[in-house]
Amino acid sequence: MIHRALVVLVVAAAAFFLLTAMGSPALADTAIASSHASAAAGDASATATQTISIHAEAADATTAPGDNRVIQQLVNGLVFGLLLALASVGLSLIYGTTGLSNFAHGEQVSLGALLCFFFTTQQPVSLPLIPVEFTIGWPLVPSAIAAVAVAAGTGWLQDRFLWSPLRRRRVSIVQQMIVSIGLSLALVNFIQWWFGAERQRLTTSIDTRLDLGMFSIGQSTLWSLLISLLCLGGVAFFLMRTRTGRATRAVSDNPSLASASGIRVDKVVRLVWVLATGLAAVGGILLALYDNAAAFDVGARLLLLMFAAVTLGGLGHPFGALVGSLVIGVAVEMSTLWVGTDLKYAVALGILILVLLVRPQGILGRAERVG
Repeated sequence: MIHRALVVLVVAAAAFFLLTAMGSPALADTAIASSHASAAAGDASATATQTISIHAEAADATTAPGDNRVIQQLVNGLVFGLLLALASVGLSLIYGTTGLSNFAHGEQVSLGALLCFFFTTQQPVSLPLIPVEFTIGWPLVPSAIAAVAVAAGTGWLQDRFLWSPLRRRRVSIVQQMIVSIGLSLALVNFIQWWFGAERQRLTTSIDTRLDLGMFSIGQSTLWSLLISLLCLGGVAFFLMRTRTGRATRAVSDNPSLASASGIRVDKVVRLVWVLATGLAAVGGILLALYDNAAAFDVGARLLLLMFAAVTLGGLGHPFGALVGSLVIGVAVEMSTLWVGTDLKYAVALGILILVLLVRPQGILGRAERVG
């Protein structure tokens, strides 16, 4: 399965490099032609000077900077894919253990980022329905830990008072999915009412960028990359090496058989909700640092990408969600080399459709008989 995922990644990267190489000369010729046209409007000496500088810039644009931009976007895509995977893995775990496609998962991403802002900002803040303003102003790291803890607590509350009663009443998955859509609308409006519609910065410091030759990367991005790798590695260790993790995989494979084997399915599902909402909060905080701001609707805008990553990797397969997130992240960032930024999400969803036409079960999913 890992070899299959690597093949898909290599083919996708090769396709983007080929499209970029085909598009770069045309862009360079267009830039040279427009520069010559503007230079012709000046006097003769200015024209000669501009012509020399134009040719020098065009030569640079067709060598190092063009290659640097491709590698830079590839690195950005890998970083974005890993950050997206933090939220997608939790969404996949919920689907695997309950069969529910949770449309309110995007709001958990927004909630995690804005809770971190709530704890770290020096501005006066207040709790909902309590007209008393106060200032917390904690450093970023304690604020992030507190935000993740509160967000994970909301996952416990959701399963305790909403999803667990619905499961006991044997409410169908379709009806639960409709409930999740309603919960999503309620949460996004609640978050907007509490934090406002403005974009909020988690930190006011200027990020220092490190020049690594073919690409550059910010120090905060490096820390985000390290944290995401540690979190994803911890999830993998939990699922593969711990007793509770093996019970989670058993519930995902066959809940009835797991219950007959003595596994407390409801307890495992509740733990999955806590873990998924906590991971979504971590992803929201790191994405807010990556984008330099957070907003009430950031999770709603990323929800389709999360569903695309989960479906692309294989429904209910957490490691497939990781692979799918990497493919989506690289596709989103690399597509800006040859299409407008407004269409980059459409390119990712187009790749999802193409892959599912060839392999309906996803990259790491298992083929199942229908009927």
